[in-house]
Amino acid sequence: MRNILTLLLISTLLTNCNNSQTKPVDKNERLELVPEPDKHERLLGEAIQKLNKNNCDFSEPDTSLNGITLRNSKSADNVIGTDNKIDEKEQYHFYSLLDSETLTLTQHPGDGKNQFSVFSVSYSDKADHGYKQLKVENFQTEKGIKLGLTKKQLVEKLGNCYAVVDSTENCIELYYRFENPKDTKTKILENNNMPVYYATYTFCKDKLIYYEFGFEYP
Repeated sequence: MRNILTLLLISTLLTNCNNSQTKPVDKNERLELVPEPDKHERLLGEAIQKLNKNNCDFSEPDTSLNGITLRNSKSADNVIGTDNKIDEKEQYHFYSLLDSETLTLTQHPGDGKNQFSVFSVSYSDKADHGYKQLKVENFQTEKGIKLGLTKKQLVEKLGNCYAVVDSTENCIELYYRFENPKDTKTKILENNNMPVYYATYTFCKDKLIYYEFGFEYP
């Protein structure tokens, strides 16, 4: 009797194993189990390729924000002062009035003090990071770009020479870029000895929630 029970148990286990091995796995299930770690980098690369293939002309980029000009240390001195602390990522952070927005200024390796190559602006989170507060209600570029704009309003200011990096049901990221030798009008790459200018804008529910612009590190 014991031998019969043992044989039945072994038979049941083998049947279950065979069923689990032959059960088809849906393709979507496999994709969910193995997410793509560098999806944004891949999409950004595809966006850059699209822009390089197009002959559109992004000729009037933003180069300043609230009086601070890209890579111009004197303009930064006048707005943020000279007694600020940089973090481990070579960045400075500042709040607007009421701490509602956060400005991040990035300094490339080898640059002088207050010589910033990238500006980025976002809504502040609920945490108090102790950043220095600047005397401005909101951070705004010389072209009037600020948080809260719609996609239509931004495109009216910068033009249609952009590529979509990523989009979901509620959010979309627009990417502008030019590099030498295409900088024939502004000459900002030549004047700043930089190879690439880029700008990226993220909208959620048609509201600008983050933007960043400046020079890539050569």
